Amino acid sequence: MRSKKGYIVLTAVALLALVLLAGCGKRVLRTADVSAGDYYTAEEFQRLSKAQRAAYCDQLAGELEKQNMCVTDADQKLAEANKKIADLESELAALDAKIAELQAAISDLEAKAAAKPTADEYTVVDGDCLYEISGKEQVYSDPLKWPVLYRANRDKIKDPDLIYPGWVLTVPRGLPVEWVVYEGEFLAKIAGYEEVYGKRSEWTRIYEANKDQIKDPDLIYPKQVLQIPR
Repeated sequence: MRSKKGYIVLTAVALLALVLLAGCGKRVLRTADVSAGDYYTAEEFQRLSKAQRAAYCDQLAGELEKQNMCVTDADQKLAEANKKIADLESELAALDAKIAELQAAISDLEAKAAAKPTADEYTVVDGDCLYEISGKEQVYSDPLKWPVLYRANRDKIKDPDLIYPGWVLTVPRGLPVEWVVYEGEFLAKIAGYEEVYGKRSEWTRIYEANKDQIKDPDLIYPKQVLQIPR
């Protein structure tokens, strides 16, 4: 009996020694926090109890599911972003096409402008009259604007029906900022000229801008130089 009992004791001591040598006899005292990125080492995992291992595996599975959900969400957002990018690229292509059309139109207008002669002066030739000159492409392309041409050249044209070859006529461009009064003119008449305001009722603007030299709005004099406010 003693020998058998001694054998059992020796066997138990040997198993305990093996357990200690294998590192399985010392429990893991800390708890890994998987959600914070804290994991057990392989050696620590070997020392966990069955219940601890099951709990740890549940944590790992839960974290994996969360990560998978994050990946799925990221994939969805990426797909939405790619769709928006595709839509923007389509809009950009349409805008590029529109810009190309506008640039072509601008180039065409510039070419036409370059090809169309313009003049600030016009030399009268035999057979000319103010009506025909005003209608020429390099002047106004509008014969009805002949009064503008006449008023700009009253220093030499006394009768709009009489002009002579060789005369160099001024062709006004833009709107005048001052006006030299001629005999027979008054503020409402000047304001009604096409190149001034085109409305007689605007005469008060001229009067207000020239009060320093106009004491009575019904009295202005030839050769007065009036400011035309814009």
